[in-house]
Amino acid sequence: MVAAHRPRPTGLVTSLNMQKLKLNADIASGLLFAVFGGWFCATSIAGLALGNAFRMGPGFFPALVGGLLFAMGIFIAIKGWRAEGAMIKLRSIPWRAIALFPIGLILFGAVMRPLGLAIALLTLCFCSSVALKGMTLVRAAVLSAAITTLCIGIFKLGLGLNLPLVGDWLR
Repeated sequence: MVAAHRPRPTGLVTSLNMQKLKLNADIASGLLFAVFGGWFCATSIAGLALGNAFRMGPGFFPALVGGLLFAMGIFIAIKGWRAEGAMIKLRSIPWRAIALFPIGLILFGAVMRPLGLAIALLTLCFCSSVALKGMTLVRAAVLSAAITTLCIGIFKLGLGLNLPLVGDWLR
């Protein structure tokens, strides 16, 4: 039996492959901005009347902001591609925060009507603070209670926001 001879990659080939697979934080964030900006711009153009600069339609401002976000994302991605930055490692991605921030926002929206602003804010702040690296449950509870109290003081008492502190299920 003769083993198949496969050529070993040279340093130049390995270097070229690494350049093809180069992904750093600037490239990833730039592409993310470009995707979101392009999506907002395209849906605004497709679904809403744009108008003109003197008589703006409902889609003018979202299309403008989406276009600017798309352009900024492309600029950041190109800048990241040209720079020598640290590569993204899967271990360095904050997976817990990526999962818990959307969960906190969804819970905030789901809890707002039945339980009220206070519980919704407490839920959002707790999910967000638990997402932080090194945060314990006790510290997260204390921090979320303090932020909730501050938010209620500012938005409900200071600004007079017309949202019930206690929802329908707790009355």
